[in-house]
Amino acid sequence: MPKRAFNIYQRKRVVNINLNILAAGLLSIAIAKFPVMYISNWIGPEHKFWISVIAYVLDTTIDVILYYGLHWLANQWNPRGNLPKKSDRPKHRKFLQDATRIQAERMALVPIFMLIAMGGMWALQHYMQVSASWAFVYAFVAAMLFTRVIHTFWGYRSGTFKDHIDVIIDDGIQIGKDLSEDSKRLESGDDL
Repeated sequence: MPKRAFNIYQRKRVVNINLNILAAGLLSIAIAKFPVMYISNWIGPEHKFWISVIAYVLDTTIDVILYYGLHWLANQWNPRGNLPKKSDRPKHRKFLQDATRIQAERMALVPIFMLIAMGGMWALQHYMQVSASWAFVYAFVAAMLFTRVIHTFWGYRSGTFKDHIDVIIDDGIQIGKDLSEDSKRLESGDDL
């Protein structure tokens, strides 16, 4: 990766979070496609719902593992000096806490993802007679792209995608938006 692109990847959270999630998602789909195909042949193609559930569990497990690795690469690995020295970095931007917060936000979008991914996979198999492995690919990619758009808007609103942290609350969790002004307006009765 050219130095400038790698620098942008590491310094812009909206870029590295979205690229990491897309890369982890696409790689997990590619890795899980063949097990889904074998499992659907093993349990029988008539069990479309169970094939969709198994596909979801496989994809999610692989995706989360890959995401943690990519998040470390983007936010902790510093071969070219793009990131500030560890002693100069904000103490609140701890790897595990930061990556887990992003995963928690993604978990909040699971109902939408499951509806599109599992529902789409079942519908493609049931109505269009698409094989389980290809229905898995089409539906899960569509769900991933749809939830990426929602998470990006949410991440800007919540502060997760901000490059710099404005506020740290008592337990060390980072937030990118100073909520004290909002709470003062609420107490005085003003609308947000």
